[in-house]
Amino acid sequence: MPLLFDYFKYAWIDFLKQVEVRHRYYKDAQFSAIDRALLRIYILRSTYRLSKNYLLQHNEKDVHAYGETPLTTFEKIAKEVNLLPSDTLLELGCGRGRGAFFLSHFFGCKVIGIEKIPIFIKMAKHTAVKFNVERVSFHCLNMLDMKLPTANVIYLYGTCLSEKEIEQLIIGLRSLPSGTKIISISYPLTEYAEKGFFHFEKSFSVDFPWGKTDAYLQRIN
Repeated sequence: MPLLFDYFKYAWIDFLKQVEVRHRYYKDAQFSAIDRALLRIYILRSTYRLSKNYLLQHNEKDVHAYGETPLTTFEKIAKEVNLLPSDTLLELGCGRGRGAFFLSHFFGCKVIGIEKIPIFIKMAKHTAVKFNVERVSFHCLNMLDMKLPTANVIYLYGTCLSEKEIEQLIIGLRSLPSGTKIISISYPLTEYAEKGFFHFEKSFSVDFPWGKTDAYLQRIN
């Protein structure tokens, strides 16, 4: 019974979030067309189920790890970090790519999305080509098994990462240049690296379907 209650609870929250998205962002006809097209792809196939099936097939420990950042939260984060058209933002774990399209469209920046679930990358690429979106790119990669693409802003919604995985990720961050901004959700990366590697700048409150938490902005020294 608790699982059924949670299902309807989060379905209702997702519905309310989408109503807010329509009200705030669908006045822009181009973004409305892109976002609606991306959502239609998943009408008959749940993103959560697609993620769970993939994680089960690959023997992952946490098969319920999938989550998306609301577009309203992306807007707040972009404003807090002063995201500019000259920036390149790397989203670690971009899911179906909805946030990447949003940030590129409304803030003019280049966005690179990486995600290990192939169907999400395939459909995001298809949408980018369909609408001729040039300042987004998507790559089917595991953020923990790669040299990270060059970017001066990194977004990490890594609430389900283990301590070992976070430490592994920080090894990848060492290839990025000094001054790179990193936004992490729920915890600062300064807790997992040696003193002096990151410069902590600030934290601020953000909303997710499961509740409020803090986002942390840090720079690589």
